[in-house]
Formats: sequence, C-alpha cells, structure tokens
Amino acid sequence: MKHLSLDALRAFVSVYDLQSYTKAAERMSRSQPAISLQIKRLEETLDQSLFTKDGSSIKLTIAGQELYQGAVALLSQHDQLVSRFNTEQVAGQVRLGIPSEFATALLPRILGQFASTYPQITLEVTSALSRDLRLGASRGSFDIILTVAEQAPENAIKVKEDELVWVTGRADASYATPVPLVLASEGCIYRRRTLQALNGSEIPHRITYTNNDLTGISSALRSGLGFTVLAKSSVPPELFEVKRADKSQNLPELGKINIFLERHGQKQNAAAEHLQSYLHEFLSAQTP
Repeated sequence: MKHLSLDALRAFVSVYDLQSYTKAAERMSRSQPAISLQIKRLEETLDQSLFTKDGSSIKLTIAGQELYQGAVALLSQHDQLVSRFNTEQVAGQVRLGIPSEFATALLPRILGQFASTYPQITLEVTSALSRDLRLGASRGSFDIILTVAEQAPENAIKVKEDELVWVTGRADASYATPVPLVLASEGCIYRRRTLQALNGSEIPHRITYTNNDLTGISSALRSGLGFTVLAKSSVPPELFEVKRADKSQNLPELGKINIFLERHGQKQNAAAEHLQSYLHEFLSAQTP
C-alpha cells in the first residue's frame, strides 16, 4: 500500500498556494531543493505529474487537482486533531477583514465552528469592499483578509475560482430595458464587471440603488428594485440566481472571479494561522 507523507503534501499545497517553490520553502523553513525533492518523490509515489507550467504560473494537472482537494482537507483535519491534544491552548486575537457577501455565507458556519474549537481565540470581524480591506491591511488593521480580485495580490493565496452570476430577489423577476441594477459603490469589482458586460453587449441599463452591504442589497432586490451580480458561492438563500437557461432573461455572461486569502500583521501568530487554515479548507471544498 502506498503511503503519502504529510510533509510532502504540505509542501505540495504550499507550492501551489504561493505559486513559488522558494516561498513554499520559506514558509516551511526548508531549502528550495528540499521542497523540489519532496514534490518529485510525491509524484513518483503516485506515478502522476502534479504540476504543469503556464508561463510564470504553476498550474495543477488533473491528478494534481484531485490531490489538492484531498490534501487541504487532510492537513486541516490533522492540524485540528493535533491542536486538541496540545497542552498549550491556542489563544489570542485575530482581526479578519471580509467582504459582506462572504461574511453572510461564512459567519454562521465556518467561523462558528472555529470559535467552538478554539474558545480562547477572539475574532474581530470587519466587512467592507475588497479595495477597502486591502487599504486597511496596508495600514496594519487586519491579520487576515479575504478578498475577490482578477489578479493575485502580492503574497496572496488563491483558494477558489468562482463564477459570477446574475441575482434577483424574486423567482419570477423579469426586466425590460434599461436593466435596473442594485450595485455597490465605485471600486467594487462586481460593479465594474457588471457595467463592462452590459456595455459590451450594448444593453441599456440604469443603477436604481447603491449599497456596499449585502443586507441592504438583498432588501432592495426583494423589494423589486432590480438585479445585481455576486459570486455564485456567496448567493444567500433568500435571493435567486438568474439561470442561463432562461432565455427570457437575456443578460450577458460575466465570467469568473478569484478569491484570495492574504496574511498581514505579525507573522508568528498561531491564532491567525489556524483561522487561515479553516477558511482555506472551507472555501476550497465548496463546489461552484
């Protein structure tokens, strides 16, 4: 029976997350050749290639994609199990910045589970646009931020690629041009992608309501004020995705968006490391 080294799996996940053998070596306090050797031995054990190069990017092969999903979950479970028997309880404060749409999806589940597992860790959560979260992080306001972006910010870990979808507040909603839009303010990536798609398709539109918080946007949609755009995994249950199969809703395709985790603040912060692992596992395991 083949056995997989947890260290090798951690090296594999780190190389892909950080898009660099050198940065993975720094994270694991190893040399770059040692990391390369671990990956080589992992590929030999599985008799599969795990990475392929695409310009400067490190991509996963089909086998690599399958291994990555399992490795993230396995390493997280391993770390959680070890922490339960750790004589020193992990304690401290973590300042998390998160877009409001993901706060709605994550707070009741992953953060509640995290709080029960690590009762000595205090969470301070702030919701804002990704642009404002990065600005706050640059000023030292956060330990971890979850952001959406088209290109990877420096030192960020890509945890998910998600589809952008049209969303409305009523199952039977329809529109006549100009398309009524409920959007966040200038600087929101969803807003920019929405307007680009409509302008590119030459579809008349107008903004009927502006709000940076998902609760306000959701209320406006359920009041019939129009349509918005969200990442598919963040659509709350009270809203309705406009399916592409519905030809009566001839809205343009929006493409995909990337979701990143970024570490800031003190590097030696065990509480932040544990929260980052929790968030990584949860988001990576979600299907679009």
